[in-house]
Amino acid sequence: MFKAYQYYTGSGRPVDLARALELYQQAAAMGDAEAMFIAGGMLYRGQGADPDPVRAFRYLQEAEKRGRYSPESLSIIGTLYLQGAGVPQNYRLAKSYLTRAAEMGDITAKKNLAYLLYNGLGGGKDYGQALRLYRQAALSGDNEAQYNVGLMYANGLGSGVDRVRAYAWFSLAASRGNTAAAAARNGLLARMSWEELNKAQELAVDLFNQVEENKSQAGPAWRLGPDRP
Repeated sequence: MFKAYQYYTGSGRPVDLARALELYQQAAAMGDAEAMFIAGGMLYRGQGADPDPVRAFRYLQEAEKRGRYSPESLSIIGTLYLQGAGVPQNYRLAKSYLTRAAEMGDITAKKNLAYLLYNGLGGGKDYGQALRLYRQAALSGDNEAQYNVGLMYANGLGSGVDRVRAYAWFSLAASRGNTAAAAARNGLLARMSWEELNKAQELAVDLFNQVEENKSQAGPAWRLGPDRP
């Protein structure tokens, strides 16, 4: 494991991700949960080899069974179950893993769990909880989640219809390059009074500032690589 760590980080020798992956997989074959965890992350991200969701899933799930996981690895397992990538699609299992990851703070898990709850996949629909989760992801800076929050307010799902909030979230997402949100914002504009529009634009600026503040205070991203040799 120490040599693998050196090759991965370039500590004492040149970085060689392919060699690091080879060594981690050798250790994983011997039952080392940490090596499984790291090899799974490398294969998922395409470090040292082409991305391989099938093997990534196998390593990450086996590591999780042995007690080695992170919010990100649980989110990946849940997302692969949701997408049916590398493993047969299973909404119930996706919801279970994504719920655990979301409770630990993973933003991708919150967004994907919101999708499940919005559509009633793996259980009944829960618009209120879907809106809360989308909003949490949106406030972290995810423009797709920002657009979805706007849609829910525009259509009164999980909340009453609120054109001011809908416009503000669409505007925020549009400012981050979301073209669907820009179209939705412009479509909503024709149905708003000047008073509503002024409130909405002020709220959009407030939301922008909240997102920037949250991003500045965010800790390091969850890691799937080695923290130690």
